[in-house]
Amino acid sequence: MSPDTTFSLSVLIAIAGCFVGLAGWIHARDSKISNDAEWKGNVNAKFDMAIGLRKDHDELEEKHNSNTERIGRVEESTKAAHRRIDTLEQKAK
Repeated sequence: MSPDTTFSLSVLIAIAGCFVGLAGWIHARDSKISNDAEWKGNVNAKFDMAIGLRKDHDELEEKHNSNTERIGRVEESTKAAHRRIDTLEQKAK
């Protein structure tokens, strides 16, 4: 083999090695981007779920407050009814 042929073969092998290395780097980069996108999607889904839970909590809290007010009014009405009944009982005696 002549020195020119050896040099040419060495250059071709070096260039092929560069392409293989570049292809590996591009594949790893794309794989990382894909994994990052999947992770970000999972995080966004969990975040949306947490926001939904917060909305549900707020709705339940609002219903609880409404029911508490209604129970208070019923208790007041019951007390007033008992007072009227007591008054009627005293008059009946």
